[in-house]
Amino acid sequence: MIPSSRRRVVITGIGAVTAAGLGVEPFWQSAIAGRSHLAAASGPIAARFGTMSVGTAPLPAEADGERAGAAAVLAAAEALSGAGFEDRAALPRDSGVVLGTCLGGMAPALDWIDAVRDAAAPGSPGPVPPFPASGGLAGPTRRVARACDLLGPILTLSTACSSGAAAIAEACGWIRDGGSNLMLAGGAESLTAFVLSGFAILQALTPGRMRPFDRRRDGLALGEGAAVVVLEEREAARRRRAPILAEILGAGVSSDARHMTSPAPDGEGIGRAIDAALADARLAAGDVSFVNAHGTGTVQNDRAEAAALARLFRHANGLPVDAVKPVTGHTLGAAGALEAILCVRVLGDGLLPPTIGCDEPEPEFGLDVVRGAARRQSVATALSLSCGFGGHNVALLLGAA
Repeated sequence: MIPSSRRRVVITGIGAVTAAGLGVEPFWQSAIAGRSHLAAASGPIAARFGTMSVGTAPLPAEADGERAGAAAVLAAAEALSGAGFEDRAALPRDSGVVLGTCLGGMAPALDWIDAVRDAAAPGSPGPVPPFPASGGLAGPTRRVARACDLLGPILTLSTACSSGAAAIAEACGWIRDGGSNLMLAGGAESLTAFVLSGFAILQALTPGRMRPFDRRRDGLALGEGAAVVVLEEREAARRRRAPILAEILGAGVSSDARHMTSPAPDGEGIGRAIDAALADARLAAGDVSFVNAHGTGTVQNDRAEAAALARLFRHANGLPVDAVKPVTGHTLGAAGALEAILCVRVLGDGLLPPTIGCDEPEPEFGLDVVRGAARRQSVATALSLSCGFGGHNVALLLGAA
C-alpha cells in the first residue's frame, strides 16, 4: 500500500486527439472495437514516400504547420473540462504543465528545411521561403500554458517514444513534492517528412499491417495527435469534489545505456523500469492485473518487452496484455500519455481492448495477448509500458479510483 504520509496523485480529467477523432471517446470506442484508423498517406508524404500507412488526426485546416500544438491545446481543453474546470480562473495558481514530444514543435522548421532544399535543387523555379514563426520543441507546451492560463511549472521533455509517459512521471513528482497541487501532463506529436524519413532509413516501418506480438510482425506505422491528463493531489481533488478517474500508484524510469535504436534484447532495462514502478507503489508483481505494452510490432522491441514480462511476472501467460498502437499509429511523444488514458478507461470500464493484427501470436513469448474481441474483465491495477530509441524506458502503474 502507498504510505499515508505521501501526497497521492489522482487523474481527474483526460483529453485526446488522434486519428480516431477529436476526443477520448472516439479513441476508446475504436480501441475496444478493434478498429484501425491507419490509412494510405496522401499529399506531400505520399509524394515523397509512396505507399505508406499513417494515422492522421482530423485537425482544423488552420492547424497546418502547428499541428502538434493545436492538438495539445484541444486535448488539454477536453481534460480540464472533464475535471470540472470550464472556468480556467478556478484553477489553482500553481497549476503547471509538462508535455513530452519527439519533434512535434519543430515541424514548421523541419518543413522549412525541406522547402529550402527543394528550392535549391537544380531547375527549381521557386524562391527560398521565409523561415516560419515556430515555437520550437517547447512550442506545444507553451501554447497549452497560454491557452489554459497556467502559472505554475512548465516543462518540455523529449525522451523519444517514452516522452508522454515520462511527462506524467515528472508531473507526479511536482505534486508529490508539494511544488504544485495540479498539473497537466501528456504528449503531442505531428507527422513530418523528417520523422518519416528517419524511421524509413531505420527500416522500422511496416509495408503492410502493424502486428504487435505476432510472429509475422515487421514494423510499425506512425500517427499523430496529443493526449493530456489532469493530475491533482488527491485530498485537494476530494475537497472540490472532482471526478477521480484513477490514481497514479507508481512510476519507474530506466535507461538501457546500450544502443541508439536497439533495445536490450533480454528486456533488462524495461524490467528495471517495472521494478522501480512496483517499488514506488509498494506493490508486488502479482498485484498487477493488466499490462498495456509499448507493442510497436517491430521484431526487437516486442521480443525485449516479452522477455521483461516473462521474467518479472512468472504468471505472464495468465496476465492479459494488449497493444493499442495499430488503432492510431505510433504517436511517438504522445503515445505514453495516450496509453495511460487507455488504462484509465480499462480501469473504469472493465473492458480490455483487443490487439489488432496479432492473429498468430509469437509462441516463444508465452503472453496472453488480448485478441479478436474486447475482453470483459475487472482490473484493479494496470501497468503501462513505454520505450524509446536510445533505451528510454518508463513504466506507469495506475489504480482504480
